Amino acid sequence: MNSLKLLLISSALAFVAVSAAQADPAGSYKLAVGAKATCALTLVADGTATFTGACDQGADVARWQAKSSGVELKKASGETVAMLKGKDGSYTGTRFEDGRTLTLSADGGAAVASTH
Repeated sequence: MNSLKLLLISSALAFVAVSAAQADPAGSYKLAVGAKATCALTLVADGTATFTGACDQGADVARWQAKSSGVELKKASGETVAMLKGKDGSYTGTRFEDGRTLTLSADGGAAVASTH
């Protein structure tokens, strides 16, 4: 019985440690949609997403939420725009509406986007 209890406690601690190790994605990024020019986007810690200047191709993104595998971008209504998977400080995924590739790259780095 003690070994089962120890195993459960160890598993719980390992899960908490892995969850805590995930980086908080809040910060400044460049958003690329397909092959279009990038837009400056800030993911604010309160879950809002704000653009610096005009960004026609990303205008529907108003909120975000961290997920275990990356970032979910949402409209103001809460509808999911795209699920982006994280890799090496950037996030890439497909916009559900039209299948275009979205890439969030750390501000200051070059945004890479496919023309899909």
